[in-house]
Amino acid sequence: MILDEEKKAIIRWGQILHQKGFVTATGGNISVKVAPRKILITAHNSYMGYLEKEDLVLIDLKGNIIAGEKETTSEKPLHLDIHGTFDDVKVILHAHPPYTVAFFHYFDSLNIIPFEAKFYLADIKIIPQATATVSDTKQVTEALHDCRIAVLKDHGVVSIGRDFKEAFSLIELLEQQAKVNLITRQ
Repeated sequence: MILDEEKKAIIRWGQILHQKGFVTATGGNISVKVAPRKILITAHNSYMGYLEKEDLVLIDLKGNIIAGEKETTSEKPLHLDIHGTFDDVKVILHAHPPYTVAFFHYFDSLNIIPFEAKFYLADIKIIPQATATVSDTKQVTEALHDCRIAVLKDHGVVSIGRDFKEAFSLIELLEQQAKVNLITRQ
């Protein structure tokens, strides 16, 4: 299983997340379901803005490495839980958008202004975090039933989608709303 197109897509979207400032250095991770029981996922300590094919690992739904030389991201249990729960999810993006992280550090609810944002973000949940890696994946998975993006308090976000655009657009939309909220609350 070569998966060149899927690898190119992960690399491209890692660059986009980095260019937008939604990830920095080795923060964040990506996974893509490439077959019913196979996931292509970023490796531990991969620099998202400068991913290479060697930074991607193919695993099964139990987390066993099928192909790749590196260790998987420390968020592997989160990705496995989400992929195992949602049949329609192909892409998972975990990012650390700065305005979103800052906003939810101080506030527990977002004043959503545009109608489009209300449609996509109305049921967003904030999941408390006690560690640098998501320790309670079930809370996140449950939150994603109501909204396709969840906030990890003082950590970042997890978004899901049928494709990269869907998952990415939720991060971008939430970041814009967090920024607007921070500006209007000053």
